[in-house]
Amino acid sequence: MGKQKSKNKSKNKSSGKIRKLSVPFGFVIAICLVVGSVYFMTKPKPPSDNPAQATGFLIEIRPVLSHARFTGKAALAYRYAAEIPKVLDAQFCYCYCKKKHNHKNLLTCFTSNHGSKCEICMDEVIYAHKLYKEGRSMDEIVIAIDEKFYRPFPTRRL
Repeated sequence: MGKQKSKNKSKNKSSGKIRKLSVPFGFVIAICLVVGSVYFMTKPKPPSDNPAQATGFLIEIRPVLSHARFTGKAALAYRYAAEIPKVLDAQFCYCYCKKKHNHKNLLTCFTSNHGSKCEICMDEVIYAHKLYKEGRSMDEIVIAIDEKFYRPFPTRRL
């Protein structure tokens, strides 16, 4: 009988060691699962194909004229305006057509022939399209346009 008791004691010793090791091991696995879950839930999303998409409705609701009506730089500007209307709808036009022609924004310039006659409007659209294709956000595009094209409005001196 003494031998059987010693066998049971040796089994209890080995199972106690397994239990002692399994608790820290289980704890480490639980920590890894929590950290992994947090990482994948908070991981930034990859940039989309159109990162500069504006939300909401357009201010200018008239359609952009067809680029087929124009040639050269004007045709390119009208084509780009038709591709990114929401981006242009958020842009101020630095030819100051808002004051001179009561335009709403840069997109308005391309709902009439005005955009084909104005170098500033065409240059703004081409630059905005370039930034859009680079994957810039709406805010970055607005800031870049403002920095590049801003000039004070000419006032009359009396």
